[in-house]
Amino acid sequence: MSIDVTLGGIMLWGFVTSGLIIYSLICSLIYTQTRQRVFLYYGLYNMLVVLFILKNSPLISQEWVQSYINSKYYTFNWLIQVIYNSLLFFFYIEFLEMKTHFPKFSAFLSKFLKVLMIAATFWGIIAVAADNPRLFSLFFNFGFIPLMTVMVIAALWVTTKIPNNLKYFIISGVIIYQVLAYLSLLMSYRIISSSFPIFYFYLGVVIESTIFMLGLGYKIKLLYAEKLHAQQLIIEEQTNLQLLRNSQQLELERQLEQKITQLRLVIEQNEAEKLKSLALAYENEISQLRLDALRSQMNPHFIFNALNSIKAFLIDNNKEKAIYYLNKFAKLIRKILEGTRTDSVPLNDELETISLYLNIENIRFNDSVDFELSIDQGIDISTIRIPSLILQPFIENAFWHGLMQKEGLRRISIEVTGMSGEVKLSITDNGIGREKARDISEKKSFKKESLGILFAQDRLNYFNRKYNTKYSFTISDLYDDLHIATGTQVVFSFLMD
Repeated sequence: MSIDVTLGGIMLWGFVTSGLIIYSLICSLIYTQTRQRVFLYYGLYNMLVVLFILKNSPLISQEWVQSYINSKYYTFNWLIQVIYNSLLFFFYIEFLEMKTHFPKFSAFLSKFLKVLMIAATFWGIIAVAADNPRLFSLFFNFGFIPLMTVMVIAALWVTTKIPNNLKYFIISGVIIYQVLAYLSLLMSYRIISSSFPIFYFYLGVVIESTIFMLGLGYKIKLLYAEKLHAQQLIIEEQTNLQLLRNSQQLELERQLEQKITQLRLVIEQNEAEKLKSLALAYENEISQLRLDALRSQMNPHFIFNALNSIKAFLIDNNKEKAIYYLNKFAKLIRKILEGTRTDSVPLNDELETISLYLNIENIRFNDSVDFELSIDQGIDISTIRIPSLILQPFIENAFWHGLMQKEGLRRISIEVTGMSGEVKLSITDNGIGREKARDISEKKSFKKESLGILFAQDRLNYFNRKYNTKYSFTISDLYDDLHIATGTQVVFSFLMD
């Protein structure tokens, strides 16, 4: 194929190569920011096309080009075409999101392209070693081109069934490029006469690259719109949760005022002995209302940390994971707010709430904390009622005081067992232990006193008095044979009187 060394030929080659290099750099920059492989594949494709047409540069001497064409290394001229066409197909798969719309075809096409590139590379090495580029040209003309033609037709047929406008960029770009590329190939083999066949290849590359870059711009616009929509859903969910919390708080305050008013009326109307009895009853109810109010005021750090973690998934464009955790977060908030309407819940509901809480907290640990829940057969946990969210402070302590400072495997296990009419629930972590956690806390310049365990004890005492139960818990430090702390265990005992 002759090289056009006229001013027009030099300008055409420079225009095509500079355009492809600019496209490649743009795609590389976007890939470093988004980590989306669609830009990686297209950037590599453009760079390999530049390498392919480098031998056609008007700035390189004809003697060097002719020497390269006659050498065994001309095999790479064919191999580069196999690789950049395969990368172009990987670009199609990512651009059209074929894994979502046609997973089986996408998996088949990906495996086919990988096998094709490996086989072509292997055969190229053999052709170079045998000093016979014709071996690879035969593979290219009678193996690769027919196979790729079939795959192009099949891919175009599948593309027409994809339910979005992205397919039109691929269809138009592929058809224009393939027509002009085949026309250039036929001209280079003298099947069709032309003085400058590479011009049609250049034209096809430029038109195709321009169409695909416009398509990538359109895809970025769609991704941005999806991200805005997901952020709007988070804002709406957060607003709804805030409204629900405010409504619950107002209801609790109304009930508290109502009880105080009733208590004042009783003080004015009843005798001293009766007054004492009623005052005690109302005092218990007011205490319960205050505890309910405390339960409804969730730790704001937990809420904001959870929302920030979900926001991080959106920034990384991991919208599936963001929506997954957002649904769990919304379900947890609803269960906690619903729990404020009653002073007790079935044990199975409490364990479900704790599992949701653990999943949300585990985001901060990059899902590095293993959680295990086991329940002995024969125990009907739906018949055991306990104060709602009574387990949460102990799980929180296990996370932030036991496991946060620990390296390696982190584990929390909850086990429900029954023995002699008594049900026991144990919470075990393999953290650093209470003594070491206390030492770390003492070294901090800002110390925050944890009242969660004290409130849990007060709530159990009130629950026992009201329902005539004998619920209790103990906290134990775990050690190995060398008396090195291996974690903490909390054991609840649920025994009806």
